[in-house]
Amino acid sequence: MQRLLLILLAFCIVTGTAGAIAVEIQPDRVVDGDQVTIQLHDLPNGTVFSLKLDGEFAATPGGAFSFSTSQLSMPFRLDKGTVTANLENTATNTLVVRKGETQAKVGGNSKDGLFSTVQNVSITAGTYDEIAIGGTVLPDATTVRTSLVLTGVKQGAPDATISFTVRGVTAGTLTVSVLANTEKIYGKEIALGAPATTATQKSGAGAIVGVLGVLIAMVAYRRR
Repeated sequence: MQRLLLILLAFCIVTGTAGAIAVEIQPDRVVDGDQVTIQLHDLPNGTVFSLKLDGEFAATPGGAFSFSTSQLSMPFRLDKGTVTANLENTATNTLVVRKGETQAKVGGNSKDGLFSTVQNVSITAGTYDEIAIGGTVLPDATTVRTSLVLTGVKQGAPDATISFTVRGVTAGTLTVSVLANTEKIYGKEIALGAPATTATQKSGAGAIVGVLGVLIAMVAYRRR
């Protein structure tokens, strides 16, 4: 009986692993114009799939802001699709979804710095020229928080790659999450903008230059 239980347990472990959805997201940091790739493996048809992009961006108080995914490659279709946008610390807001000659655009004013909209959109396979959110920042806000979610019932190949180019931001973070049937499968925080040069690096470089100067001066003195 004990041996039979061990065999059944091993079978459950093997089948559970085989049915797992695998996700890989690259890279760790992007600057304006860089590409993000999301590799998916063993994603079954009929899964309620969600791609969620949560951003926190540096902003100018009272100024304009924008964040977009351009050339978003969607390798499968999402039936009963929706695009959800949530924004925080904003005064006015716009959501644009553009694919070829087709464009959907919605906007509005925030209430207490918050804005939310859900749009029913036919999310077909192919390349989307732009999915963008933008608007103006509250007069006293230095950061804007955004959430952009594409959701639908997945139909297509089990192994696929989603990719898009980041546009419009130079500092902050972007957290990319993949959900299946409302369960979060994988998430990754991506740094936005070039890494800052630390004070230690600067002082270290200055010290090296100073030492070289002393050595050159000593050599010149000895030659006299």
